[in-house]
Amino acid sequence: MNYRNSRHPTQVNQAGMKFQKFQFLRSLPANVVALLILSFAFLPAGRCQDALPKGTPFDSRVKEILEDSCYSCHGHVEPAAGLDLIHFRTVESVRGTPEVWKQVMRRVMNGSMPPADVEVLEDEDRDFLAQAVDQMLHAIECATVSHAGSVTIRRLNRVEYRNTIFDLLGYDYAPSANFPGDDVGYGFDNIGDVLSLPPMLMEKYLDAAEEISRQIIQAPEDGIPEDEPLPVNRWTTEGGVNTDSGNLAFYSNGSATIDINLPESEELTIRIVGRGQQAGNEPVKMSVYQNRRKVGQYRLEKDDLPEKVEVARRFPKGKSSLKIIFDNDFYEPNHPDPSRRDRNLIVESVSLIRQQSAAKNSKLHERFFFVRPAKKSEEEATARKLLSVWASRLFRRPAGDEEVERLYQIYAATRRDGESFEKGMQYSLQAMLVSPKFLFRVERPPTADGSPRKLNSYELATNLAYLIWVSAPDEELLKIAYEQDLQADEALREQTKRLLRDPRAERLAENFAEQWLQLRALSDFTPDLDRFPGAEQELFTDMRRETLMFVAEVIKRDGSVLELLDGEFTYVNRRLANHYGIKAATKDDETFVRVDLKGTNRGGLLTQGSVLSATSNPTRTSPVKRGKWIMENLLGDVPPPALPDVVPLEDQELTGNLREQMEQHRSDPNCASCHEVMDQLGFALENFDAVGKWRTADEWGDVNPEGQLPSGEVFRGAVELRMLLLERKKTQFARCLTEKMMIYALGRGLQYEDQCAVNEILVRLRENDYRFSELILGIVESKPFRQRQLKTEVSE
Repeated sequence: MNYRNSRHPTQVNQAGMKFQKFQFLRSLPANVVALLILSFAFLPAGRCQDALPKGTPFDSRVKEILEDSCYSCHGHVEPAAGLDLIHFRTVESVRGTPEVWKQVMRRVMNGSMPPADVEVLEDEDRDFLAQAVDQMLHAIECATVSHAGSVTIRRLNRVEYRNTIFDLLGYDYAPSANFPGDDVGYGFDNIGDVLSLPPMLMEKYLDAAEEISRQIIQAPEDGIPEDEPLPVNRWTTEGGVNTDSGNLAFYSNGSATIDINLPESEELTIRIVGRGQQAGNEPVKMSVYQNRRKVGQYRLEKDDLPEKVEVARRFPKGKSSLKIIFDNDFYEPNHPDPSRRDRNLIVESVSLIRQQSAAKNSKLHERFFFVRPAKKSEEEATARKLLSVWASRLFRRPAGDEEVERLYQIYAATRRDGESFEKGMQYSLQAMLVSPKFLFRVERPPTADGSPRKLNSYELATNLAYLIWVSAPDEELLKIAYEQDLQADEALREQTKRLLRDPRAERLAENFAEQWLQLRALSDFTPDLDRFPGAEQELFTDMRRETLMFVAEVIKRDGSVLELLDGEFTYVNRRLANHYGIKAATKDDETFVRVDLKGTNRGGLLTQGSVLSATSNPTRTSPVKRGKWIMENLLGDVPPPALPDVVPLEDQELTGNLREQMEQHRSDPNCASCHEVMDQLGFALENFDAVGKWRTADEWGDVNPEGQLPSGEVFRGAVELRMLLLERKKTQFARCLTEKMMIYALGRGLQYEDQCAVNEILVRLRENDYRFSELILGIVESKPFRQRQLKTEVSE
């Protein structure tokens, strides 16, 4: 078992190859691309040949293109761009540079090849070329190099850890959010190659195991505390809040929020101990919210002396939130009395007080001890049964006799020291929670001879559950894995559909979509409030929730994945509805409602505030960022990084409006090849400002939202861009989404050999109205998801 920190896959695109391979393509004219494609596109689809047989005639259409467009530049002694076409007459040359051919196909599809100023390629011919290349690549990929691939052992990331503890043991361990951040590879934080286990994280795991076991199992030695402190490190803060002193110190208006998860509905008293550092003509005011509803506003009258605020509230079963807001910051630096210049709120502690009759986490204790010894002579058998069942649940497969025995010896040693039955089980649970068999998704290694190995039912169940629920398999899934072969198509299909129907499938929407769409960037977005009044962090939190609810509905309803592009609905609360200027039947900022967008200027992901804000600059929109986002996340066409000597737009002496400045920037040949696509896509969204608000004019005058792709398609505004993506780019979008979801599902970057599976999933989507469930079923039933295989070298 190798837990080493593998090299981070930097400077690698989603297909796992470095951009340097493509540099020569940037300068190729249309005739080169056409020849490279057509030279190999018409081989028999099911097999590969070592070379084109001598004398085999080209199709008349191909021959015409070659004679008219190619030989004049690339058929003589000194071929243009250093490309001698005679070297590209064998299928082996295609197989040796597969990523080049994928990029060629994408450049043809996005219209950047051939460039319009060299030769105009009609839509019919463009579709013909793209389809021909796709068929040729599919034939090579599936007939010669289809490969299951292997995955580096995966540690549970922070989200998976928290969900697993909650689903299996019923306890929401919120401090997992403060674990060291998980590294990201290929756009996701569940990639095996980058999920290392540094010493600091191991220390966090040890602390977590101790706290979780004490919360689950109530040993007589521990006692049952009547109040639960809510430590500072569990709070999420916004605005002028500092926690360095161990308190929640509000030095300007701000808020602190904490999540609370209860196994049962319970009457609790919120106790807040705070100090008001007084200034101005009114005392410190503090508001308390529960689940976004205001509990009340409280005045701290004393000057820098502790005061206690207590309020009884009923908390529902499951997740709740508690928020404290400092309402009335005051600052007068020139006040003659230095002690009266700055009004602050210092919260020293927050606790939840339980009634004496309510034993803390008693339901969790009872859940763990599903069987108890009636007398001392039954303790050993009972302990072994408990340890066997819980080790099997936490290790996600039946625990072996030796594993149970080692856990039992921990229990037995505790009992010999005179401690209680519960204390012994508590220590044994701690051992399970720090075991690599819990912290890592352990799989047997692939066979050494390079032949594919099918995952066993428990390995497959684990991968399925973490894909859809971002958590461990439940009892039913493990039972199916025990009683049946989960590799059987019908059993796997039924369980996949069951998991998708479960409410926990919303975690897939949240965890996958948040990373795929790069929504985490919103937490770092700080727009200029003078230019965009009201664009506070709460607004961006609402935008994030809108997008996640939008994606979750498509998944829950099993809608078409194409709805992500043009869905004519969204979810808003009062604040977001006002920001968008749309009517919605909601009267507060806590309740989100579904609204119909037919006939409006919004629809799909592209016009949601989360995407528009995350791709903007603090003071203005960025057509480059927005266009790049569309290329990378919707079309799977990753533009190369800017060359080192390219001067950023802001540092150049440019004139005119933003569009004119970008045209001047694009005049640099080093910039033109990428910006001719990126900029045009971004221009279509210029009716939305940097925080996603509709506008018809900017600081330079009327907004011009027109764009034109190199292939000639013209579109004006977001609505026409959406139609273009649906009519001309839906296959490209479906491929991009499939590849992103496969990376997320497999926990590794995609290789050339995975494209056979991708192509088969695309066929499945087309034949089933692009339903989301077919995307997941296609991935789950694919060879890369169900098998493991060591990489073997392919001869060049």
